[in-house]
Amino acid sequence: MSSVTIRIPMITSTGPSQPREQMSREFQGSLPSHDVIALVASIVREGLESAQYPDYQGLNALADEYLVQEVALVTAVPNAVWIRNGFTPLSDWQPASPQ
Repeated sequence: MSSVTIRIPMITSTGPSQPREQMSREFQGSLPSHDVIALVASIVREGLESAQYPDYQGLNALADEYLVQEVALVTAVPNAVWIRNGFTPLSDWQPASPQ
């Protein structure tokens, strides 16, 4: 089985705003070649509901692109949800090293 590093925020900005610090986590598993944002957003939605995150119903209605940008939301997803979706955590969330 391969491993993959997921970095949050997933979409990096090239505009005038200052880039935010990324968090990363290593997983055993693999990402699809397309629709990666949609897959991670669906895992975040499932995780927020599973953890009964405050206002998860309102957050789950937001766009995929928003969900994969918010470190607090992604890091709130329980390990069991990642595992159920084929991603076994190999590390904790930590500040990402520069690319």
